[in-house]
Amino acid sequence: MKGTITFLAITVLFSSIAQAGWGWNKEAYQSAKSPMVEQTITSESYCYDAGFEFSGFGSGFWPDADGLSNSIGGGAALSYFFGPNLGVELMYALHGSGVVDHVGKGNIVYRWPLGGDCCGTIAPYVFGGPGIVSQGTNEFLWNVGGGIDFRLESWGCIGLFSDFSYNWVEGNGTDFTMIRAGFRVPF
Repeated sequence: MKGTITFLAITVLFSSIAQAGWGWNKEAYQSAKSPMVEQTITSESYCYDAGFEFSGFGSGFWPDADGLSNSIGGGAALSYFFGPNLGVELMYALHGSGVVDHVGKGNIVYRWPLGGDCCGTIAPYVFGGPGIVSQGTNEFLWNVGGGIDFRLESWGCIGLFSDFSYNWVEGNGTDFTMIRAGFRVPF
């Protein structure tokens, strides 16, 4: 837990240094976008435009079977959104110490940008799709989940997110719940 908090604190610190903190010039950022992007904005915030997003996160892994231990880990994800709402995400995470659980997923994501008044905006989202988990052997999985994404317009739309998913593992694997929390950077 300390490692996750330290990682998030360092990320926020470097993000603030790189973006000049709260002095981000929102008008200059919006005017630098191509005219094609400006025409596709359907919400009040430009933070949920079409494009790629990179996510780094800490996560928890809770198996449903007795006798198996919970584990903490982390990972990364790459997403592409076709507009403000619909996107796809590829995610990879590692959990545990000793025997490590590898989790890879390919999800379809649907989000609802709600806009914001001051300096940020919120978007709840749901996701689901197939994946693979390695718990000694490779097993196919299906997952479904939801979460919330908070973007800071004054920091160039860098955001924080938290979500959960339930994962049904086929074969001899054990179903599990996974919770993620981290940062997102659109590019």
